[in-house]
Parts: sequence; C-alpha cells; structure tokens
Amino acid sequence: MNKFEVVKCIDMKESDYDGPCVILGCKSDPSMLLFFPVNKDSSKMINYVLDEDNEYDINTNVLGIYKTMIDSWNASDRFLSGIIMDNIWDEEIKDDILSIRLAISDQSGEIDSMVHVNFLHAILLSAMQDVGIIISDRLLSKMVPDNDEDEDEEEKPKKKKIPHFPEDKKIVDIAKKIMSGKTKE
Repeated sequence: MNKFEVVKCIDMKESDYDGPCVILGCKSDPSMLLFFPVNKDSSKMINYVLDEDNEYDINTNVLGIYKTMIDSWNASDRFLSGIIMDNIWDEEIKDDILSIRLAISDQSGEIDSMVHVNFLHAILLSAMQDVGIIISDRLLSKMVPDNDEDEDEEEKPKKKKIPHFPEDKKIVDIAKKIMSGKTKE
C-alpha cells in the first residue's frame, strides 16, 4: 500500500488528456505523482481548500456540506482516519471497478466504520482534513504506464488484456495516459 496526499489541481494541455487534473503525491517517494482528471468546478474547489489563506465553514456553498459532515463526526467523537482506494471485482459487469472508502475511527483509534464514497468526495475530504489516501498496490500497478512502450510491436510479448474501469468515466485509464506523458498528435 502507498500513501498519497492531495497536492493541487492543474490544467493539462500537452498530454493525451486536455483538461484539469488533481495531483496526488506519494509521501514516501516525492518523484511519484498520480494525475486524475476532474471537472473545472471541482478543480477550483480543491485548490480553494488547499490554499491555506482561504477559510471555509458550514456557510461556504458546496464545501459547507463537507464541513457539516466533519463536524458531525467530531460531535460523536469520531474522525476521518484514512481513505483507501482499491479496485474490486464487480460480478454483475464482470470487470474491476474503483472502490474508495473512508475509514472513520473513534477516539481510541479503532475503526468504527468504512464508508464508500466517490472520487471527488475522497479528494475533498483528504484535502480538508489533511488525511492521506492509501492506494493499493494492485490499483497502482494498473495505473503505472508500461516501461516497454517503445519496443517494436513484434518484440513485445503478448500481454493479458487489463480490464478497464467502467465507473468514474474511466478515470484510471485517463490517469494512466496522463502519467505516460504521451502528447497529442
């Protein structure tokens, strides 16, 4: 498992993807960055939260919902202790899907519950609470670009086709393309 933190959102214009991305930086290896596509409104909101000069409370438009959620956990002596991203097999569609869960712990540090959320909720809560995101080795290996992309097609060994993620608009596939550094032709 690898722990990442939300760094910031940027606009990508020179890669296979043209649009805003959120960057997750690996805490143990600063040279490893993951790029995930997000929409413009989400990127502005994430950067707003990451800017230390900005303040937000329960009256701050959409962020107020997240602040209320955090306040309710605190009121019941609970807190967000971690965020876990993994891929799981979905028997109905016969494919892997992205699974993101929040670990909510009690004051003694024991996990009280695991709550499934979508990608944006996880990123915003991670940024608001300065909580790391743990990405499983299995998911990370699916997102890292292949090292042998420059080999001739004939020299490449036949690989088993890796399943795509049908949810979150193929976010993992887009992230892999961004991280491979391929430019548009």
